[in-house]
Amino acid sequence: MNFFRNLQPRERLLVLGASAALMVFLVFKLAIDPMLKRSSDLDRQLVIAGRQLSELRTMQQEYLRQKRVVDSINTQLKKQQNFAIFSRLEELAGQTGIRNKILHMKPTVSTPSEVYNEESVEIKMEGVTLEQLVRYLHQVESSPQLLKIKRLEVKPRFDNRQILTATFRVSAFTLKEGSG
Repeated sequence: MNFFRNLQPRERLLVLGASAALMVFLVFKLAIDPMLKRSSDLDRQLVIAGRQLSELRTMQQEYLRQKRVVDSINTQLKKQQNFAIFSRLEELAGQTGIRNKILHMKPTVSTPSEVYNEESVEIKMEGVTLEQLVRYLHQVESSPQLLKIKRLEVKPRFDNRQILTATFRVSAFTLKEGSG
């Protein structure tokens, strides 16, 4: 303290001012600045969490939409009576008047699933018009049995572009025992 007493009043004022400035600087650097940084970090995290929450809600809505579709399909499969896919496809071909246009119907290998049994048939038709083909495919897709067209290849004939050759795969689905 002798040092401070030996100073001129003006020098004392300058030392006190510098000391006060140093204290304010230290309080700001050690207390206020970390709090402001933490507050800024929390604000940033809040924005990120809000964005993630929005994405999560979107994913939840999509999940619920997909779940309703799966539940609807499972309900349809539970109500569905057993049927033979070959007989059903031939019956639909007879209804649309193209049974004689079918060159072959042969079973194909299907991808295994844990929940569903899938039976697939490849059909090749020749000499059909676009209208006949569309009518038949519509009958298949709108059948009360769960039949789906999985692959379709259509080629026009060279001598008459109105006549088509079509090859497609139709799959029938049933629930596996103990599923659903």
